[in-house]
Amino acid sequence: MSKTETNTAVVRRFYDEVVNGGDVTPVDELMTPDYTMHGGSLGEIVGLPAFKAFFAANGQGAFTGMRLEVRRIIAQDDEVFVLFTNSGTNTGPFMDLPPTGRHAQWNGTALYRFEDGRIAESTYVEDLFDLLLQLGVTRLPAA
Repeated sequence: MSKTETNTAVVRRFYDEVVNGGDVTPVDELMTPDYTMHGGSLGEIVGLPAFKAFFAANGQGAFTGMRLEVRRIIAQDDEVFVLFTNSGTNTGPFMDLPPTGRHAQWNGTALYRFEDGRIAESTYVEDLFDLLLQLGVTRLPAA
């Protein structure tokens, strides 16, 4: 298996086991200890302990039945780009807004950078405007 195929398999495993499976245990094997996540509106997370804490908090958080579906993967050398669709029902607070009980589906992208066969860095961009419209948000709360 080529490096590109191996890296793509790691990303798919991350989605299957961690994101959709809800098991944070595999990140020790899939990511470097100093893994950095650039999450756009979610901020930046550095290191596996911080990522695990973030994932645990969000796994119990704003959306139940959340599911990420891979639409397309483009990979080259040590980079893997993913186009995905996320979906779930808003049952908890999200961006300081009360839960709406509405189901939503929104698109996003992720770029993963690898070091020695493990994810070292990721950058996520999601269409939060579309998500907020689906939740019925027409005005954001004052800061």
